[in-house]
Amino acid sequence: MMTQSAGEIVALYIVLFFVLIFAITTVALLGAIAFALLKLRKQVDIALNKVDPLIVKTTGVLDTVERVTMNVGEKTDSLLTRGEEIANNLAQKVEGTASVVEKTVTSPLINLSSILAGLARGFSVVGKGFTNAKHSNGHRSNNNGQQ
Repeated sequence: MMTQSAGEIVALYIVLFFVLIFAITTVALLGAIAFALLKLRKQVDIALNKVDPLIVKTTGVLDTVERVTMNVGEKTDSLLTRGEEIANNLAQKVEGTASVVEKTVTSPLINLSSILAGLARGFSVVGKGFTNAKHSNGHRSNNNGQQ
């Protein structure tokens, strides 16, 4: 068998001591982590107990908002459809009124204006004819044939 010297035995005990310290420290750390996780779980359970009613209320409020939004959307569609119908009817009535005004007011005014312009031109021509006849009775005008 092999004999070991006292230095080797002391070194072996020192290594064994550090391994034992490391093992105890590791077990203590694992125990501390387990204890912290248990405390954390309790805190999470307390928070969940407080949050669950809020989630239920929030879900109820969201459902109510969704119903109201759908109702408002339906009413808005109805209003827009009715507004479009009214606008179309109004446009048709305006077009009809414009057509009636054109036929009953504008056309006769244009015809009257044309007649008056024709009469004015006719009187102008007749008036020039009388003026030219008066000057041609032996009087010569000074305009040398220019008007």
